[in-house]
Amino acid sequence: MTPKQSRSTYRAGDRKETFWDRLGSKRRTLAIIGLVLFLIADVVLVGLALTANGRSTEEPTQRPIPTFGGTPSATASPEVTEEPVAAESTERFMAAGNATVLWRATQGTCEVPAVVERSEDAGVTWAVIPTAQAFDLRVVYALTATSEDEVQLVGSAGAECAVGGFSSTDAGDTWDSSPELLSTVPYQTPVAPDGSTAVVMAGQPVAAPCPAVEALGADETRTVAACSAVLAEWDTTNGSWTAIPFAGIHAVDVQPEQILFAARGVTGCTGLGVLLLPGTAMTAASTPDVVGCVVGADVTAPAALASAEGVSWLWVGDTLFNSTDDGVSWVSVGP
Repeated sequence: MTPKQSRSTYRAGDRKETFWDRLGSKRRTLAIIGLVLFLIADVVLVGLALTANGRSTEEPTQRPIPTFGGTPSATASPEVTEEPVAAESTERFMAAGNATVLWRATQGTCEVPAVVERSEDAGVTWAVIPTAQAFDLRVVYALTATSEDEVQLVGSAGAECAVGGFSSTDAGDTWDSSPELLSTVPYQTPVAPDGSTAVVMAGQPVAAPCPAVEALGADETRTVAACSAVLAEWDTTNGSWTAIPFAGIHAVDVQPEQILFAARGVTGCTGLGVLLLPGTAMTAASTPDVVGCVVGADVTAPAALASAEGVSWLWVGDTLFNSTDDGVSWVSVGP
């Protein structure tokens, strides 16, 4: 008998039937396709998330700050603050050494130095005196001349802009310190922050006749101040001011026996009127007389007035006028 061939079989044991076993082949195929699509979608979403995260690390675009209540303006660049430039003073001075030699000066400031000039032909031409180089002159408060070569001034000089007296006896070629001038020459102090000034006489400040003196004139014995509405003379006998009402005065020239001054608003004068106040001292009853008119003179410009040996000069704006008939008629002679 042919023995039966036996088959060796291995059974690990009976396993449970799974969900996958229960699915038919068709269903398993659909499940696989669904799983693949899910994985593809997941990859796409992860990629998008990574891209978004990459953008979020970049610097965000700055947006303009909204404004309200008006039209938005462009972004302003930082404003550059410049060092302020000091305004040049408009005060001016003039003195006559004789009928042909004149001195004149702008007032200047501690930042913008004064300009001092001299003329030897009655004002037709002028030469600048190098006072800034000679003693660092900055400001002029008073200017007097006692001859064609001798001139004196009170002013501020040096880096500290200190007030002092200065004089020259050789037509401005050399200068000396002359502190005695501070007690002999009347002058107006620098304008204070509140706009007020004082007048210094005999070395001592005295209260001005008004908050702001617009013109000051003096000789060896008299001191006269012009304000916005009055003309006043210092009375040395009682230490006070004697004043008369008068407005619009631009310049004053004081002489021992008269006061000559130029003013705007004089009836019948299209320019600056020239007036004369006779006498050796002003009184409350003094009345000036109109003697002439400087036709065409700039009524908005600063002015200075000086006289010597029968000739008078009025420096106003950019023009110099002179008169040889006691202020009755005036002609332009130069700058």
